[in-house]
Amino acid sequence: MHLLFQFTLQTSTLDLDGREIFTCYTYKTVAEYRPNIKQLQILLDSSNNSDCSIFPAGVNINVTIGVDIATAPTGTYPPYSYTISNFGYTNTSVLVIEGFSIPDDGTGTGDEISIDFLLIEVYSYAEITRIEILEMQTIISSLSECFHLAMPVTLTQTQITINMTATGLCRIQIQSLDSLHITIDGNEYSFDMINLPLQDLAANYAQYQFFSINLTPPGVSPLAFTALKPNWDATGYLNTKSGGIETRINLKFSSVKYTSIEGFFNQPFMALNDGWFAFTLMPVTAKVQQLQAALTSTGRSYNHMIFRFQVSINGLSRTFDQIAVRYNMYMTKFKFSCSEMPSNEQDDCINFYKLVQISQNVDVTSSVLFDVNQNLVGAQHDTVSYQRQQWERTFFVIEDSQTCLHLEIFNTKFAFNPSIQTTFNISISSQINETSHGVNGTFVFNTNYNNQDKVCFQNKTLQDLIKKDYIATLVVTHGSNTFSNLFWGTQNGDKNSDMLAVYIILGIVCLVTVVYSLSSFVRFQRQLKAMKKKKYM
Repeated sequence: MHLLFQFTLQTSTLDLDGREIFTCYTYKTVAEYRPNIKQLQILLDSSNNSDCSIFPAGVNINVTIGVDIATAPTGTYPPYSYTISNFGYTNTSVLVIEGFSIPDDGTGTGDEISIDFLLIEVYSYAEITRIEILEMQTIISSLSECFHLAMPVTLTQTQITINMTATGLCRIQIQSLDSLHITIDGNEYSFDMINLPLQDLAANYAQYQFFSINLTPPGVSPLAFTALKPNWDATGYLNTKSGGIETRINLKFSSVKYTSIEGFFNQPFMALNDGWFAFTLMPVTAKVQQLQAALTSTGRSYNHMIFRFQVSINGLSRTFDQIAVRYNMYMTKFKFSCSEMPSNEQDDCINFYKLVQISQNVDVTSSVLFDVNQNLVGAQHDTVSYQRQQWERTFFVIEDSQTCLHLEIFNTKFAFNPSIQTTFNISISSQINETSHGVNGTFVFNTNYNNQDKVCFQNKTLQDLIKKDYIATLVVTHGSNTFSNLFWGTQNGDKNSDMLAVYIILGIVCLVTVVYSLSSFVRFQRQLKAMKKKKYM
């Protein structure tokens, strides 16, 4: 709200010594009055008068309220005075007078006196200049701007933490702070002034002051259930009471998340390949020990856990769960196929898979949830990166003495020129056994590639690595163009094992068929001999 007042310059009655310097500032100099924080700001418009540069860094400021004697209540109004130690004529553009307020008119209505003029005087020991104010704006600062930007909120199973930085624009309201209210997932929690952090907020609210408020809901807290998800929607407000009038100061929350151990996994990622959602989580040993200590501190031993992955895009999301009994840090790869979903969910899952394939911005989170008899003990949440795959199906197959990399269905309209050499850079992280990772290999091959479905290489070391469980990063460089894929696990092992299983099954079927045929033939021969004997008897 802006209320505009016009003023005429009157003669000051102050007796100030010093040589007066005229026209240091123009008539465009204005004043802004903020009654809700008792502050007057003088926005200076310099006339660039070189004579005014003589003022030292330390000057005094006087602000005099002038009223019409005929209409003003009896009494005088002494000037508001303060000292500034970093004044500079060429670079000081704003004078801020704290604790400024327009007096009451004495009629009992609470209205302010009618002001005829303001006089601003800047003076040192030897110099003085008077600033002619021609207008003043009364500004009521918005109660939505009491704090800088939006505030992050973090949750534990027992506590809410709000971090906020004050703007200083709501000092009067905050001084009469009555309570704080916050709603998380539909549950409202209220805290009154008995709570020490609120007392600290009311007493020390000032510009740029940082507050970290820890709140513990009384009684049995449903906050434990917030651990089921990494992020939540929340709203909140501060309630103030003064003179029987209540005011609500809304709080803007940038994010509300459940606290987890930072950096728990080393660059976790999700990849799509061959109809599968695949997640790779390589935990940091020290972080696992920290998690185990946190679980032990609860005094309860979990007997059930869930690895949960949530993939979200454009308001759509799918959740994938894998259940375990105990946490094993060597459980690093998780694969989920739409074909393994219940039949009534498969079509939706396939459509979602295709949507993720062509999207650039996909949100992925991983959660590890620990509970005992369906009562949550603890949780670990992490953000998982997703990189769109250039090929829809990527896997290794050992064919004779060669290692063949299958690259099927290229997702970019790009023509490889076979006359230009293409470089295949393959990084492998292979698992030796259940308790040991870290055998790494990087292989670089150059070939004339032309969008064929497979490329074969002669390399015994690479062949040995992919016989084990592995994670592979592929970077293909063709001229100035670079394409990449992440793929995982046991493509080679799975496919070879599948083929071996097929051959074994076929062999068994053939063997059974041969045995059954021989048995039937023997029985037929015996029956034929018996019939011949009966015929000649």
